[in-house]
Amino acid sequence: MTAVLESEVITKTFSGIQALSDVSIRVDAGERVGLIGPNGAGKTTFFNCLLGILAPDSGTVQFQGRDISSYPVHKRARAGIGRTFQRIELFSDTSVREHLLIAERVHNGTGAFWKDLIGLGRPRRDEIDRCDDVLDLLGLLDLADEPIEALSLGQGRLVEVGRALMTEPTLLLLDEPSSGLDRDETTALATTLRAVQAEKGFAILLVEHDVELVADFTERLYVLDFGSLIAEGPTASTLAMPAVRHAYLGNLEVSDG
Repeated sequence: MTAVLESEVITKTFSGIQALSDVSIRVDAGERVGLIGPNGAGKTTFFNCLLGILAPDSGTVQFQGRDISSYPVHKRARAGIGRTFQRIELFSDTSVREHLLIAERVHNGTGAFWKDLIGLGRPRRDEIDRCDDVLDLLGLLDLADEPIEALSLGQGRLVEVGRALMTEPTLLLLDEPSSGLDRDETTALATTLRAVQAEKGFAILLVEHDVELVADFTERLYVLDFGSLIAEGPTASTLAMPAVRHAYLGNLEVSDG
């Protein structure tokens, strides 16, 4: 398969403490890949190196065969890397549709925020249609004009996904999307993500603490512990490895189904 993302021997230290040590992963086109590990394992640091928020001390990030290690955050986003946040990041006093419209204009470089704020940057019909197409795909079209404060947490998570989809990503990085959701909301989120991925064809790299979601949703898995990869492979067999259970899962039973 064609690699969408390849990190090669990413290393990062902070004040002499090694947060990442030679971390290499690969995500192929259309895949759903998981990244797990206990608190402090280096997952967030690694995500930030992929996104350009942090510069690794050594190693490279390849995206669709191109070395993007020197790219700033916005250039990586425009190259085709979308993301959501562990802590939900939504703007107050805006509607659901406006969240997607902001992402559309930032991606295309057409947004002058001061004009939008004073009402001079009215959306064009084609911009509205693009936003509504994504909202419809996520099952949120009926809420397009609702204030963001009126949404449930699960719906807010989907708005974040929609905002990322407006950038037309080839790869979507999901940072603990189930955080704060109950089991039914998590199941609904996973179902929607599968359907949207099938429609759009992007790859997913998921960082997640919810092992049931990881087991059910991902096809392959990488496991970090103390900044180093300790396991990788198909999700079910990787979760069953003694080293993974010792580092992360304890005695938790994971279903193969």
